[in-house]
Amino acid sequence: MNYLAHLYLSGRNREVMVGNFIADDVKGRRLDSYSTGVRRGILLHRQIDQYMDRHEIAAEGRARLYPIYHHYAGVVNDMFYDHFLAADWRLYSAEPLWRYSVFCYTTLLSHWFELPVSVRGYLPYIILRRRLTAYAKVSGIRESLDIMSRHSSLPGRTDDAICILLDHYEEYRTEFHSFFAQIRGNLKDEIPM
Repeated sequence: MNYLAHLYLSGRNREVMVGNFIADDVKGRRLDSYSTGVRRGILLHRQIDQYMDRHEIAAEGRARLYPIYHHYAGVVNDMFYDHFLAADWRLYSAEPLWRYSVFCYTTLLSHWFELPVSVRGYLPYIILRRRLTAYAKVSGIRESLDIMSRHSSLPGRTDDAICILLDHYEEYRTEFHSFFAQIRGNLKDEIPM
């Protein structure tokens, strides 16, 4: 799962949302420096990632991407899943995606000084590019993959990834909805409201 799914699975608890958003940038003992709510979000993020890494449905999507992305296949699959969450948002929330994304952005900005420096470096670009709503279109996924390949070690194979997504679009959509129903059920006692 990428940003949108992690935020959604945090419920409406702002501290948990912050923790879930920053978790990849919090290493080792730094966890102890955060409030209980933010720590809960960080641990929830890790639990979600472990669940996804071990799940057979997510493994199917990663397998399609593995020949070109190798160990980064999971990162790209996560972005595909955010695409389907955004594209089919109405199935998961009565609140419009644009309004939910504003709630997320204001939540993160209101905790600016608690964010790791690395997150402060990229959060403004996520907001300016309206990343959470952009995921609803394949062009938004393309842009995100292009940006990641320029600023990280993700291979610059965006065209290949988009071809795989489009060639297997309905398979990915079905896999996402099945997986998301399962993870929501699995985490129902973990998701704070």
